[in-house]
Amino acid sequence: METLRKPLAVILGLTALAVLLHFVLSPFYDDVVESGDVWNVLNWFMAFGVIVALALTYLSKRDVGREDGTNTYIRVNVGFYAAAALAILYFWNWFNELVTDDGSGTYWVLIDTIYVILVTRVSIHLWRDSSSD
Repeated sequence: METLRKPLAVILGLTALAVLLHFVLSPFYDDVVESGDVWNVLNWFMAFGVIVALALTYLSKRDVGREDGTNTYIRVNVGFYAAAALAILYFWNWFNELVTDDGSGTYWVLIDTIYVILVTRVSIHLWRDSSSD
């Protein structure tokens, strides 16, 4: 796992950046490139990012006990439960879109926002952990 931290941090960071840029800038180039087609590709990378974020935040939660301090305990638990909520929302909405071709745009706004924040946080944490080893 130690050798995978930096490459994984870069992949997650680039995925979060791609989601952020497409989410914010797609109204400006929607007449040139169909944004739905871009989302269809990004969704696969986002699924990977959601699973990795959920797994890594779970491992952090598992490794932290109450004796580690309130700040650390709260930070780790908030990260894990945010990742769990993101995973539930993401996969429910994505599968709904794949099956019925009718994913809710309102949920995508929430999902994309949480994804960028959470996956960027996980990416930075991975990068810093790999630098300290």
